[in-house]
Amino acid sequence: MNHKTETEVKAERSAKRFYTGLVLLLFAIQCTILGTALKLAVGDPALAVVPDYHQAALNWDATQAANGAAAKMGWDVEIEVSDVADGRGMRAMQLLVSDQTGKPVTDLKVLGKAYHHAAANQVERFELNNVGEGRYMAMPPMGRKGLWQIELQIQNAGEPMSLVKTVEFKS
Repeated sequence: MNHKTETEVKAERSAKRFYTGLVLLLFAIQCTILGTALKLAVGDPALAVVPDYHQAALNWDATQAANGAAAKMGWDVEIEVSDVADGRGMRAMQLLVSDQTGKPVTDLKVLGKAYHHAAANQVERFELNNVGEGRYMAMPPMGRKGLWQIELQIQNAGEPMSLVKTVEFKS
């Protein structure tokens, strides 16, 4: 028979409580770290996926054809974006379009979207207005400094045409 003294029973009970508590404490620490990591991963806008990324990947060939359409047609297409934002965070953007003979291309409809690389899920959509002589202008909200992705869809050009540009703003 194994008889334990009162002191041995108390020591054993105390050890059980200590080690059970230690295991539960380590589990709670692990859950806290996991919860914090998940919150940071899900809540950080820099880790957002670009909207319609999957669809763009599926239509990769068409996207590449649209990106090269201007060069294929011999058109000169240039995007100019102001380095300075106004008080409301708007930046002047100009698109210059001329055909293979150097004549301005008018009557195009130009739709744009821009997003900051650190917040890809916050897409700013805008339309560039025709101001004549192959010039199209807009004032999209791009007040944040850093890297911005600008994507333009040019319609009424005879075939799908797009232009993508990455710009960096220091201020």
